[in-house]
Amino acid sequence: MKKIACLLLLFVAFQASAQEFHFIPKIGLNFANMTNFEGSMKPGLNIGVAGEVMMTDHFAIEPGLFYSMQGAKNDQLVDMKVKNDYLNIPILFKGYVYEGFNLFAGPQLGFKVSSKVKISNSGTSVSTSELSDAFKSVDFALVIGAGYQSSMGLLFSLSYNIGLANVLDADKLASMSGVSEVKGEKCRNGVLQFNVGWRF
Repeated sequence: MKKIACLLLLFVAFQASAQEFHFIPKIGLNFANMTNFEGSMKPGLNIGVAGEVMMTDHFAIEPGLFYSMQGAKNDQLVDMKVKNDYLNIPILFKGYVYEGFNLFAGPQLGFKVSSKVKISNSGTSVSTSELSDAFKSVDFALVIGAGYQSSMGLLFSLSYNIGLANVLDADKLASMSGVSEVKGEKCRNGVLQFNVGWRF
């Protein structure tokens, strides 16, 4: 509750010193993976809302709150699918470089809200949420990207979330799942995102 109150105060402080404020709901497609997972990217959705605070005519700060479906697929040593859903809070610094074209970057804090692992090994398939404890509850990433904001309100963006934190307790996953190949591994999230939205 205190964190939400602090975020609201931050919004008010930004809006008081800014030229204008925009409300931006967004939805998009994720292609997620984790480093050292030796697999293919996992598709998913992300949906949420951002607030664009125009500090000058060409520079804005954009905090947001998004539900993001992430994870990875490992089909090399063992067939394993990880579905980790996060509540992500990015704070982006956006520069409008030419008309509606913009570049942005900034930190992102993520909180795991659900996790499910499906493992198929030697003809046996197990799907469980009990392995959720093997994935850490907090993630931290750097977001970089580019977008286009039309004058009518429609926007498009392409971004990549570079995971900076190890989100896997590999030894715990190995002991809980019986898959010894994952011992000692460190995994960081990586998410390619295509988004569309509308700026009010």
